[in-house]
Amino acid sequence: MRYVSTIALGAALALGAVTVAGVTPAIAQKKEKAAKAPDFKLSKAVREAVVAAQAASKAGDAATAQAKLAEARTAATTDDERYVVGSVLLDVARSKNDTKLQGEAIETMIASNKVPAENLGTYNLVAGQIAYQGKDMVKADKYLTQAVAANVSDVNAYAMLAETKNQLGRPAEAIAVLESAIAKQKAAGQTVPNEWYARGISIGYNAKLAPQLEQLTQEWLVAYPTPSNWRDSLITYRDLNKPDSDYELDLMRLMRAAGALKGERDYMDYVQATYLKFPTEANAVIDEGVSKGDIKLTGNASEIKTLVKGKLAGDKTATQSAANDAKAGKASGKLALGTGDALYGAGDFAQAAEVYKAALAKGGVDADVVNTRLGASLARAGQKDAAKQVFSQVKGPRSSLAKYWMVWLDQKA
Repeated sequence: MRYVSTIALGAALALGAVTVAGVTPAIAQKKEKAAKAPDFKLSKAVREAVVAAQAASKAGDAATAQAKLAEARTAATTDDERYVVGSVLLDVARSKNDTKLQGEAIETMIASNKVPAENLGTYNLVAGQIAYQGKDMVKADKYLTQAVAANVSDVNAYAMLAETKNQLGRPAEAIAVLESAIAKQKAAGQTVPNEWYARGISIGYNAKLAPQLEQLTQEWLVAYPTPSNWRDSLITYRDLNKPDSDYELDLMRLMRAAGALKGERDYMDYVQATYLKFPTEANAVIDEGVSKGDIKLTGNASEIKTLVKGKLAGDKTATQSAANDAKAGKASGKLALGTGDALYGAGDFAQAAEVYKAALAKGGVDADVVNTRLGASLARAGQKDAAKQVFSQVKGPRSSLAKYWMVWLDQKA
């Protein structure tokens, strides 16, 4: 028998907007391009039940239509029969505006192996979307995974699949899916939504996936380099990796360079880390915080300000004398490193770079620590290419910080 379904061959499935934050499925009819309708072989029992169901549906009797389709489904034994039953069931489901029944119909059609290859991704996407809305995450994962495997054109399928995997307790897989979506969007020359990065970072942070989070935050900063995003990225990195106090100071120095310090706590944490060893730097940070309205010169801030202010002249003289010794090769590598740190804190980035180079030449220091700070000094001094070259030599845990610095450098004119 030659049978043509009014839905299966006369309409395709289309999705409405899908976002990471929420899913709103919409199934709308659209004519498919089909030069020739295929022939479906149906048994007498299935054919008669399907015809009766179509007649009932046309007459507005959805209950009878469903009952006849239940008979047809019981009698169906072949892929042709299952596909036809599913397609007519989809007609009935649409007439009732029954989303759950629409999902059931689409799943039946997919299982028949008769959905045209060019439409399979979209059918799976709709099935996955309906399952997601119905909070059936196992089923949503199944169909959305198949949609992605079929290279469905709607990249939002990836975003929904990531949410599904996260709700199933598989955050690493969720981030991998989002990374695939980001790569696909970039390859198409399209802007990656800020929300995709933000959602991936939230998933990674809650699951404590430090390596994935590092890569994702760096991609986020390339796409959306706002001071707020810089702050969130570096604090997230700090919280998950728990660096020592020296490393944390280097992170705060990058935050300051990126304009990412915000609020009294950020500024006072920085001041507390520097006022004993680098009073000139602490004084500058206090002044910056006050000028932005983030610090009030009362209490602890006022006391520290008074303390460091009395040390500024002596600190400048002592630091310059030590710098001269380091550049002349008279200081040990360790002393040269400390002098370079003081010069950096005082904002004398060019001379700090010279002294850091002297520290490397003398030896007896951690090359990764020195190169991190040498690269930062060159970066702040406007020597972009030289800074990148130095950062590329940083190994170990500090290579992560070097990568963040290089992202910052690429944003400079």
